[in-house]
Amino acid sequence: MSSIEKAIERLEKSKAEKKSVDRSAVEVEPEKTATPEAVPSETVAASQPVEEKVSPAVEETVKESIEEAKRINLDYEMLSSNGFIVPHSGNKQLSEEYRIIKRPLIRNALGKGAAPITHANLVSIASSLPSEGKTFTAMNLALSIATELDTTVLLIDGDVLKYSLSRLLGIENEPGLIDLLSQRECNVSDVIIHTQIPRLKLIAAGHRSEKSTELLASKEMERLLDELSNRYSDRIIIFDSSPILATSEAAVLNQHMGQILLVVEAGETPVDAIKDSLSRLDQEKAIGLVLNKSREDKGSNYYGTYY
Repeated sequence: MSSIEKAIERLEKSKAEKKSVDRSAVEVEPEKTATPEAVPSETVAASQPVEEKVSPAVEETVKESIEEAKRINLDYEMLSSNGFIVPHSGNKQLSEEYRIIKRPLIRNALGKGAAPITHANLVSIASSLPSEGKTFTAMNLALSIATELDTTVLLIDGDVLKYSLSRLLGIENEPGLIDLLSQRECNVSDVIIHTQIPRLKLIAAGHRSEKSTELLASKEMERLLDELSNRYSDRIIIFDSSPILATSEAAVLNQHMGQILLVVEAGETPVDAIKDSLSRLDQEKAIGLVLNKSREDKGSNYYGTYY
């Protein structure tokens, strides 16, 4: 029996014991002589429901068990060794570069950009082809935004075919995006995973489906994105998307986004592939480019441009 099941069993047992005590008290209460004044008083008392109070310790046990079931501790050592800007990683240069990249995204998401954008807090991190660094960029961008004082971030694995982000974080077997779209009884609160970083939460890709493209294009997806976009005004939702030229899922997902960052691998991504990818995106959206794996004379590893 899991800790949650045990806690719930204790909660139900506590309620049952309370009811039993209340019934016993009624049965052993000595009879009173009825008077015109006493009868209404007793009638009102009998009609009032008995308040059921649960032990604070039991309530706290249930709360802690549920939170524990939806929480992971990010492996800082593993992430740092792979170049991610986890707290105290010491990579000040990369941290500063992601500060530059995130600033226009945040301004747009909070409605402070040059022009209003629909669903501006929905951000897709995409690439033209596989292995260009979109998952690396999505994770680092989320970690950087999570350091903001007035903004929270929800990072979602939208690559429902490869599960790159979910595998990186060890949550590939957790329910996630696909489950939200395919199961009516599944709610956002059922799949959100908390981390040790207070302002960073995750949603895995979820269980595989042969209808992943159709699910991403469904009315349920629109409803879900409306809910995610409007529920918290200070939250930025980042999707790690599939490669645009490799899957049909990417085009469907990106049409729902307000902002899109296209990751380009320096010296590797063909110019024609970049142009093809951009032509498939809605030009009314805010679209940015991130040059990944570049080596500049000044020693920078990444350089982001935004337009």
